[in-house]
Amino acid sequence: MPETKREVRPVEVNYICDACGTGMMTRCGDMHPQSGDIEHRCLICDHRQTFQWREYPRVEHIGLDEEL
Repeated sequence: MPETKREVRPVEVNYICDACGTGMMTRCGDMHPQSGDIEHRCLICDHRQTFQWREYPRVEHIGLDEEL
């Protein structure tokens, strides 16, 4: 199949803490190789939460014509 190109822009994806509703979650451990769990902690209240196969913050790319 032939290649195709399009212009994209980077966007930052964050997760707001479920406990305090203010702080952002950041990765604080390695991914578990079998489950894909990644431990995160809130930068404000230190609440701990695990996400599966997701890391915050992260950068994703979207097309210039796409909405956030």
